Amino acid sequence: MTRRRGFLAGVAFLCVPQVQFYAQEARSYALVSAAVVWATWFFVRALQDSRRRWWAGYAGLLLLAGWLHVFALLVILAHAVTLWRSGHMRRLGRRWLLGIAFAGCAVAPLAVVSAGQASAQLDWLGRPSLQDWLGFVVPAVVAAALGLLLRRRDEGSARAVTLPAIGVPLLIVPAGFLLTVSLVHPWYVDRYVLYCMSGLALLVGQGLRHWQRLLRAEADPARRRRRLYATAAVAFALFSALGPWYWQMRSPASRTDTVESYWGLTVTVPGDPEPVLFQPARRRAWVLARPAVFGPLDDIALQQTPAASGTLYGVEASPGVIRQRMLQHPEINVLRDRPGQPLDNTPAEITKREVLRRHYQLCWVIPVNGGESAIFIRRDVAATNPICAPGRDIYS
Repeated sequence: MTRRRGFLAGVAFLCVPQVQFYAQEARSYALVSAAVVWATWFFVRALQDSRRRWWAGYAGLLLLAGWLHVFALLVILAHAVTLWRSGHMRRLGRRWLLGIAFAGCAVAPLAVVSAGQASAQLDWLGRPSLQDWLGFVVPAVVAAALGLLLRRRDEGSARAVTLPAIGVPLLIVPAGFLLTVSLVHPWYVDRYVLYCMSGLALLVGQGLRHWQRLLRAEADPARRRRRLYATAAVAFALFSALGPWYWQMRSPASRTDTVESYWGLTVTVPGDPEPVLFQPARRRAWVLARPAVFGPLDDIALQQTPAASGTLYGVEASPGVIRQRMLQHPEINVLRDRPGQPLDNTPAEITKREVLRRHYQLCWVIPVNGGESAIFIRRDVAATNPICAPGRDIYS
């Protein structure tokens, strides 16, 4: 891996749409990706120079990556494929196992706690959608094709680890494993395995460097000119296809949770707070970001505030209490997810849906970015409420 290849791979990584998206969010996945990339670098150095310091650095970086995000340790599966494909399993397999055992044991307490909280933290996830599968399959096909084209062009000794042997498993194996597991336990989100895109970047960087060499080595000026024109045309077509995607990512519509979208959707009346219900409870975060903007609200389901309970979204009352409180109000403003999102199946959320379905009529919906405000009127008074008039478009 030369410096020029590394530079081109870094530029390619920055151009990946998913990387662009999460970079502007300033999320912690950048740290996870950095730890995984550094761990992979130490892993390759350890395969080429099996001194203990490389293995120690590899194990330490795996530990750091695992503590940043447990799913980062799925990179171990990719490294196992690289170790096997490069022919080093028999010679260095024991040291590799010691390194991952150290990291695994050190991260095990966090993994155990996370597993116990999985149902509470990941219930909002559904099984992988067609978009998820396409987001995995398309880069995987591109990476596999690049790997086949570049496999025989790597330089170095027989013991050198080729970039295709690193990049293809790094892109495919962790994400493919998590997608497969998510068919049973829905745990897949592309940002959880964002680091996999570094595998694609490695292959693209090597491909660009190889093409650069071909252009420089071409002695015929006419053929070189045609190749330059072809390169410019491909680059223009690629950026024309990705340009709208980049532009859309930087627009307000790309944000899945824009708190400002909910400002003004609640009615603030002194001494008469509006009854509000959050579906699911974590959508209370829309209000918690700027509570003063919303004014006094009657949060029907809330038992303890986040500050009092030491939790992110507060503690909700029991299903029986929630049902009783809901039925006291002839009108409820439900701040909820847009239709089609996975439903939380906790007792409280099931009770909310059941009471609304049986005793209330949906009369008005205001869609906003990332959710909607839905006005429900109790059925015994809906006939006299003008917003529930027969034939009226609830979205008007």
